Amino acid sequence: MFPLATVAPTTMGGRIAVVLLGVAILILTLLGARRLYPPSFFRGFVVAVGIFLSFDIVVFHWLFRLHRITAGPEADVIEPILVAVGVGFVVVGLRGESRSSVAPPAHAPSEGSEAGGEEGRR
Repeated sequence: MFPLATVAPTTMGGRIAVVLLGVAILILTLLGARRLYPPSFFRGFVVAVGIFLSFDIVVFHWLFRLHRITAGPEADVIEPILVAVGVGFVVVGLRGESRSSVAPPAHAPSEGSEAGGEEGRR
């Protein structure tokens, strides 16, 4: 069996590389969701990711101090950035959803339709 402790990064650069790997996986997942699923699903997924990023860091990392994004001082920089990105995901996802749920404006009847013109007056 391969012990996972042997792959744990011990330097700041290593810990940041692991966070960047997680960011790359998140980006690939977002691109896949955007390509494979309808826009409303994708926007919901973006909102869910944003809520998870923000809520997890604020509540479990900062409020209860259960764990941190990394074990080093770089967490003090990375975590606020991820909270801001998470809030941004929520805003973008909700704005996109509210725009897509608005009904298109009603068009005025044309002259040849039943509601207007000669045909509509008989």
